[in-house]
Amino acid sequence: MSSPEQIKKLEKKRSLLFRELLAYSLMIPGAFKEVYRKCGKENCWCCKPDAAGHLLKRITWSENGHSKSKAIPEKDIDWIIEVTRNYREFRKKRRELQRLDISFKQMFDAYEKEIIKKSRLLRDYL
Repeated sequence: MSSPEQIKKLEKKRSLLFRELLAYSLMIPGAFKEVYRKCGKENCWCCKPDAAGHLLKRITWSENGHSKSKAIPEKDIDWIIEVTRNYREFRKKRRELQRLDISFKQMFDAYEKEIIKKSRLLRDYL
């Protein structure tokens, strides 16, 4: 059973979600990672068996089905962490919006049936 009040409550949630989504001004897909990698130079300290390798700060993302990775300058690390977090939050809110849309459809379907049923009771030939 769906009431107009339930639908209005859902609409308030949806409106808030729209405002939150539209508030994002910067975002980049991908994940910031700190990884260790051996450079491959024969005389480098990282070639020793027990060495972890050089610390690299990178962003990794997928583009057209291919994995991409780029080094991040030290001065941009905080920025890249923020914009990748924004992207994840944006996508999460979009999924929530999709779930709300499904709920809207179900509520309006139920509401429509209720109204039709009430309307038919007003006439004995329906």
